Amino acid sequence: MRFGIHVPKQANLPATARYAADIGCETIQLFSGNPMSWSTGRLTSRERDGFILEIERAGIDPVVLHTPYVINLATPDKELRANSRRGLVAAMVRAHELRAGPVIVHCGNHMGAGTDEGIERAVRMLERVLNQTPPESTVALENGSGKGTQIGLSVDELARLVAPFPRDRVGIVLDTAHLWGFGFDLSKKSVLDQLVADLESGPGLDRVWAIHGNDSDADLGSRRDRHAFWTTGYMGRKGLRNIVGCEALSHLPFIFEIPGETPEFDTKRLASMRRLDRRLNGPRRSSR
Repeated sequence: MRFGIHVPKQANLPATARYAADIGCETIQLFSGNPMSWSTGRLTSRERDGFILEIERAGIDPVVLHTPYVINLATPDKELRANSRRGLVAAMVRAHELRAGPVIVHCGNHMGAGTDEGIERAVRMLERVLNQTPPESTVALENGSGKGTQIGLSVDELARLVAPFPRDRVGIVLDTAHLWGFGFDLSKKSVLDQLVADLESGPGLDRVWAIHGNDSDADLGSRRDRHAFWTTGYMGRKGLRNIVGCEALSHLPFIFEIPGETPEFDTKRLASMRRLDRRLNGPRRSSR
């Protein structure tokens, strides 16, 4: 596994890349723009080139971008649908400019229209987005915890969302806190093994491109989204060991979405994850 965090924004993108390298990130996640607005902001060629140089120098791969939370792929609202499509297109263009990807987006909320209708709307929007973005750009759908009218909760729903698209352009990101909220007790190896088997027989394990590694403060099956630092939530060390030690997932980037309060915290956290990876999976092919 390659370990990283959702990196706090620094003075500019090159500085953000240097910060990630300094604390030992092997992969990172950034917001594509303001997380609570439609804007991706302005990107100068100097900032773009500086970021790419720093990322390549540090050997950080992949760089994934998370879209703003306001995007809703499944909405029946016409204005929100148009804004969501433009927002996702902008994020994928930004990722292409930064030589990053995939772009991670939540599957969306059907807002009372029903799961089937929500999935159909999301698929239609993704079709339009892929037609409007560079052919090298990629998007990964993040599973939900089941709050409200979310779609993309079960393996079956995720499979229905990605199946219409090329396997190299649309994938899946598994958020462990969301899985827990929906009822997957990842502290039990048998549950994780069954999830992996279902993914393999459903969308395919090759569709799973990354893991959002989050513990959860919510009760199992509560359908609540409450991210927590690992070992401070309900999944605890058993859940963490099960995921890192799962052979079928051992090639994936593992990204902590909650950054620590200090760089020193994250440096120690990432180093401890690499040690855990070595203990569970043997010598690493590349390490710092």
